[in-house]
Amino acid sequence: MDTFSFQAPEFYQKLGYTVFGELPDFPIGHRRLFLKKVLR
Repeated sequence: MDTFSFQAPEFYQKLGYTVFGELPDFPIGHRRLFLKKVLR
């Protein structure tokens, strides 16, 4: 999944997601974060 640094990345990390990719300055001044979660 993806989210932006100005949204709620900490929320997803508390739910067990980890960041595996990042686009800096997308949009300018922010980051686009790609997260994953292992389902068992």
